[in-house]
Amino acid sequence: MSDATQTADYTTDMQTIRDYVQSVVEAQGKIATAYLAALDNFQITVQTASPAEARPDIFGAVLKSALKTTEKLAVKAVEDSTGADLGPLVELLHSVSDEIDRAAAAAQSLAVSEWIKSFRTAVANAYTQGQTGEALRQQIESEYNQNDEGGRGGYIAGIQNELQAMRTVQAPASERLQVSMYESWINQNFNNDCMDGTGIISLQFNADGTKDTATVIAPLGARVAAALNGVVSAPGVGITRLMDLNVVKRVCRGNVCMCFEGDNTVRKATDDNDAQTFLTAPDTWGQFTTFTT
Repeated sequence: MSDATQTADYTTDMQTIRDYVQSVVEAQGKIATAYLAALDNFQITVQTASPAEARPDIFGAVLKSALKTTEKLAVKAVEDSTGADLGPLVELLHSVSDEIDRAAAAAQSLAVSEWIKSFRTAVANAYTQGQTGEALRQQIESEYNQNDEGGRGGYIAGIQNELQAMRTVQAPASERLQVSMYESWINQNFNNDCMDGTGIISLQFNADGTKDTATVIAPLGARVAAALNGVVSAPGVGITRLMDLNVVKRVCRGNVCMCFEGDNTVRKATDDNDAQTFLTAPDTWGQFTTFTT
């Protein structure tokens, strides 16, 4: 191979690396925008929570739930369909998770408003670190240059594959991440009593089968219900009825009730066969698409 050809190949490979790094930065930016927007809206909903309600362990679990949703929808789905390794995005999400742990540890003695602010700042800092991509570019170029001529071809082929995959990454809708946070808020307050306890949603039908009320039974339940009403029908959320929420549900017709797990398997049945048929029917579930507030 002539020197000119080698130089042209090297120049092309360097451009591929730059394109890949740019695609990583753009994907991180999309995820950052969606996640931080969801966090801001969640903060508005729960900022009046008492110190007992806004415990660091609860908030930490809530914020991590949205990270898990992001990894599942934005990263894992692309990795599974393309076979590419989207390591920079996974590392970013894990670094945010670490920042949440640090913020939670530091928040033990903070007032609720300061605690939320510290969370927001920690997450924002984790996302904005290295957003130029310069460190990643230098790392990839160094790895590339450590290979011989034959090895470089295989290495750059892997980068090209990851570049194509990275360009398909779409951040989840901010509304979908908000739903994850509110689901987690409800779940974190579940006390294992699906009938009379907290941490559930309650769907109440009249004795004649007409819908009556739908409520969130958890701290700040009315505010959480109102917030969910504002996002569940948004494009990209994928929730068409309240039974689609991944939380424990209590569903009643008159004074006969059943409980369902987050995936809608029966948690507590009833010996009233007629009521059970009604309470487990998809048409019945479809009557409630929003909460009554």
